[in-house]
Amino acid sequence: MVYTIKEGCRGCDRCWPQCPSGAIKPSTEREGYWIDPTLCNSCPDVAVPRCVSVCESDAYLQPLQAKRGRCKSTLLPPAIPEIFINGQTAPFASSMVIWETCTVLSQRQLLPWQSDATGKLCYRRPVNHGRGEMRFRLAMNPERSPDKTSKGDSLLPMSTEEARGAIAQFDIRATCAHLIFAAYVVTLDCPWKDAFTLNDQHIEKYLGLDRRKDLSKLDKLTLIKNWVYQSCRILVSLDWPRQGKVQAFTLNEQPIWNLLDTQYYFEEDTQGAQHLIGLSFTIRAGGWAKHFLNKRDYRRQTAFFQYGSLPQVLLTEVMSSWQQHEGAVRILLWLLFKLRLGGDHRLTIRTLLRIAYGEERLKEAITVRGAHKRLLKTFEGDLEAICHHGLKPCFDLATYPADIQPLWVKAHAIPDNVDDELAFWTDDASRLLTNHAPRDKWPRLLNARLSGFELSEVWQQTMRRSEPKPRRNSSKSNAQFSQVKFSQARQPHSVEAHSWHDPTTQANPSLTGSKLKVARQQNKLSQRALADCLGKSQSWIRDVEKGRFSISAKDEMRLRQALNIT
Repeated sequence: MVYTIKEGCRGCDRCWPQCPSGAIKPSTEREGYWIDPTLCNSCPDVAVPRCVSVCESDAYLQPLQAKRGRCKSTLLPPAIPEIFINGQTAPFASSMVIWETCTVLSQRQLLPWQSDATGKLCYRRPVNHGRGEMRFRLAMNPERSPDKTSKGDSLLPMSTEEARGAIAQFDIRATCAHLIFAAYVVTLDCPWKDAFTLNDQHIEKYLGLDRRKDLSKLDKLTLIKNWVYQSCRILVSLDWPRQGKVQAFTLNEQPIWNLLDTQYYFEEDTQGAQHLIGLSFTIRAGGWAKHFLNKRDYRRQTAFFQYGSLPQVLLTEVMSSWQQHEGAVRILLWLLFKLRLGGDHRLTIRTLLRIAYGEERLKEAITVRGAHKRLLKTFEGDLEAICHHGLKPCFDLATYPADIQPLWVKAHAIPDNVDDELAFWTDDASRLLTNHAPRDKWPRLLNARLSGFELSEVWQQTMRRSEPKPRRNSSKSNAQFSQVKFSQARQPHSVEAHSWHDPTTQANPSLTGSKLKVARQQNKLSQRALADCLGKSQSWIRDVEKGRFSISAKDEMRLRQALNIT
């Protein structure tokens, strides 16, 4: 039961020091205090909440009854989506900093957290074969941004004991908020300076929470706030080695996401109780964006501009499978960035097991007799969930033959037609489906490999195409995270953004972006209307008109036909 402070509170200062969760806060709009319903837990360890026991009058502190009706008010800002415009994908920042932060949020206690020299809990990630390093710690208070304090106490990390408790409370669904932020910063010109604002309605729409009728509005707001705050709690410091022409640099510890402001929207009922009906968050990317999401310096080859394509279906998969198939969710999040690198996707099963379940559980399954059985069953179920989510594993028959493949793979070979099914069982002389697994399945599985994945249409957009190699000497350090061309840096929401056009097939430069815009306006067509005619996205038309990338001869011919350009 959540409590509320009704109007008329005199602000006697007795209740707020007693609140162990910090839910009672001074009001800026009226005299007295207000209770943050996303933090209030009614003090479950005592019979009477501590604030109620010290209050002078029972009329002010009352249980907050559930709000009736829909939470719609003119106080709430309009929730106009700025990402996933095409309903399928959106460009997002995909640097190693974002990747490893996603790993911190998804793997949590599975990572090798250790106390550093200052006694704070720290996770270290080597970069470029140990030439550099990323260090992650947790902030004590994500709300205290550097803009709000001159002392910089927002950057104070948690102690080891506090950090371990916070990590244990992390929700893997916070990775969705982290990826949404990564998609928003791509829309900004200077993400390390410019902030973006999104509210709970945006997040509900992106994650499908608006369709959850089993959750109250307060339940949804509490979940959203927790996910946002967990994402903004992570601190990072970098020692980055030189890569190509980009010089080595050091980044002092700061948040991945600076939470500049949290706005609460309340609506008062006829009884005088304040009901929370909305939240909005103002967020700015940390200093990492100046090095890894810098369009201007990328032209000068003094910084990186690293982005990929984020399928909205991935967020839906995380929200639907985080309880039953947490290992599958971890693998999907890892593959989101792994596929971004392009090239060969041969993966060992040992690697997937370590990502999904952690090094400690894998060691236990290898060393403790019989401990592998449950892990093997869980892994095969998670592998099936990944297949259902659009990534069908391709087994390397030399190391992963049919006799040790999961049962669901063999079951998929059964025909749907009755006559064909009868013939299948008649011809199945080897009893492939009904016999027992070989006794040495587990050790053979540890040495097995996947040759790759068959990707669905949406997931294919996350994979980089092979780019023509430039005629210059390239160091091995560039192979870890090679950059995309700046002409395609502003990725449109379609697969065309990932296609590397051969220079010999480029269109005649006579059809420039300015000429295209003039011709479109003369034909009285909007960008969206022209995009629908061509089967493209609106952002593709916008980027062509602004000259962000060239078009192929085929696309130029279609544009000329659609706009009657001779």
